[in-house]
Amino acid sequence: MLLYLTSNNKNGLIDTAAKDKELTVKKLVGKFSLRSFVTKDMRNYATAKYFVVDFSCVEEQLEDFIVALQSFQMMFSSRIIVILSDCEGSNDAIERLDSIGVVNLVTADTLDTVAGELAECLSDAGMEKYIPQFETYKLTLQPESDPKAELEEIVSYKWNAKNIKIAVAGTQRRSGVTVTAFNMAEWLNARGADVCYMEINTTRSLQILLNIYDAERMGEHYSLDGLDCYLTNEPDRDYQFIICDCGEIQTPPTVFCEAQIRLLCGSILPYDIPTFHKAMQVCGSMKLTKIGLCVPWEFQEYCTSLFGEDIQIVDASHDLFSNNVNGHIYRLLIQEYIT
Repeated sequence: MLLYLTSNNKNGLIDTAAKDKELTVKKLVGKFSLRSFVTKDMRNYATAKYFVVDFSCVEEQLEDFIVALQSFQMMFSSRIIVILSDCEGSNDAIERLDSIGVVNLVTADTLDTVAGELAECLSDAGMEKYIPQFETYKLTLQPESDPKAELEEIVSYKWNAKNIKIAVAGTQRRSGVTVTAFNMAEWLNARGADVCYMEINTTRSLQILLNIYDAERMGEHYSLDGLDCYLTNEPDRDYQFIICDCGEIQTPPTVFCEAQIRLLCGSILPYDIPTFHKAMQVCGSMKLTKIGLCVPWEFQEYCTSLFGEDIQIVDASHDLFSNNVNGHIYRLLIQEYIT
């Protein structure tokens, strides 16, 4: 079966191609909230082999349309075909759809060419011209390294800094923000810097940690493993460095925008690429240090080609209080403050 969500003026667009494939067609004509349709109504058509949606008949703008299709991909196995004919901004739509693996796209303007593109989308192989042409990499095992060689010697530095805010944000929830923020604070603390940790993260993870470790309250802050930690947005004294845990970056908070140093961290497994890309777009033109966590070794070169040579690929830390992990990244960021 082929399920077709369409507007009135494109009602008959699918007929010829579906007839040639001898497909049963179920048409739903009107204006739709795709997100609502996917979560509430699509279960009634879960056996459909093809899901064809006319972009002009959905209420969502492009980004919300993409999110709805991603939800569809997680819940159903139908092949998605998107009709973009006569739609404004089709080039942007093609790029975003391509990034989530939706490559059966109809963009033609005349009936004959539309029919041809639909026939290709319904073919066994599907449409091929929008499939990204990735360079093929030979998968090899990551060379074994000596863990001791990766640990730097802990040296106490002299610092020329006052209230330098370092904001750490994540591309999504559970993307290593809190551990990264704590690790950087611990790294600085171990090297003689006067540093504190401040939670802007709405998950309130710090409160849980304070309870677990029975942290001592000292004025407006708590001492956790010798590190001053704040549940408030303002410290009660000056520090050389203030590490701000900003959590998932949906709309950049003021502290992130005003920080002297910004870290954006997240997993870049293949299916996380759209999420990482969207987080970068949210940050706009702000200067960022991009931290890629849990990137398979054979996939790292491709990630670098996508996000730039300046992206830092690091291993995820599992020790909240480590003062000697990923230090090569932190030292580069604060180099100018070492006297």
